Amino acid sequence: METLPSYNCIIHLEKFPTFSIEKAMCNHGFFMMAPNCWEPSTKSFSRPLRLADSTSVMTFISQPPGKDHLVIKVYGASILWLKDELAIQSQVKRMLRLSDMDEQDVRDFHKLHPEAEAKGFGRLFRSPTLFEDVAKSLLLRFCPWKTSLDLAKALCFLQYKKFKSKRKRANISSYGDFPNAEELASFSEKELKGKGNFGYRARELIMLAKQVVDGEIYLSKFEKDHIGTEPNWSKLKINGAGPFTIKTIMMCAGYYSYIPIDSETMRHMDEFHGLKVHKRKRGSINLQIRDKIQQIYKRYDPFQSLAYWFELVNSYETELGKELSELLPSEYHHVTGNYEKEKKKF
Repeated sequence: METLPSYNCIIHLEKFPTFSIEKAMCNHGFFMMAPNCWEPSTKSFSRPLRLADSTSVMTFISQPPGKDHLVIKVYGASILWLKDELAIQSQVKRMLRLSDMDEQDVRDFHKLHPEAEAKGFGRLFRSPTLFEDVAKSLLLRFCPWKTSLDLAKALCFLQYKKFKSKRKRANISSYGDFPNAEELASFSEKELKGKGNFGYRARELIMLAKQVVDGEIYLSKFEKDHIGTEPNWSKLKINGAGPFTIKTIMMCAGYYSYIPIDSETMRHMDEFHGLKVHKRKRGSINLQIRDKIQQIYKRYDPFQSLAYWFELVNSYETELGKELSELLPSEYHHVTGNYEKEKKKF
């Protein structure tokens, strides 16, 4: 990689005095999903990002020790057009929530949650685009965490195989980039099912992509940084997206009032809050249970999901005996409430 030409972009962090790339990256499962790659030894991050024309290029992101800026090394070019540099910076800022609005959210949340402030928790990692967040949220449904990781990797591999000949610049990735809406819409269900265990998700993912490409869904309307009031989430009609998926998307978009509730949430409520709930079959969760869970975090309004996720991350790190930022990719599938059960298999 070092033999390739590269161009450095700089993002200054003066307006974000408590920012830490390690804390901003390693706090949500999406940082573990392909094509994201966190390197524990150097506390740096790499993945393909998109130029202004949607071409994928490999990037390497780091925060020099003691410095108030990020360095984004873009491989395959010794110089970038301004529009390309701005496109890369915009994606990095989105992933790390580097905006005035995000900074205000962090400060307001810390006023309500001193323990989270002490641990530097407040920026929940997300993808470079809301489309990727939505697609990955669909990959979380009704399957083990390891399966979600495998499906994300399979999508990146398919993107690499189908579009590598169209690349104008180097993309040094063993499995490619996460497909954007146009790329994903070009796949057939058979292509997806032939590579991974997508099952019914193949149709849901392709339908999502086609809805975005055809203008039936305008995801930009749901980006918090781009609007003045909270959008009407009931209008976000995505095939296969139930309450858990929609609330996960809301959390990614920067709306933290509602907690995404799945079996992991139920386990956590039982173990940490004594909220006894019957093991549910596949389907929706009782409204009364949802209300009880929301009530537990009411004092953190409007940051309920941040407070919940802070607890969940702490519980994972306690079980694993190390911080998420110290994990190797081979350990990612252990980040689950069933970790003790998983250990017995080895």
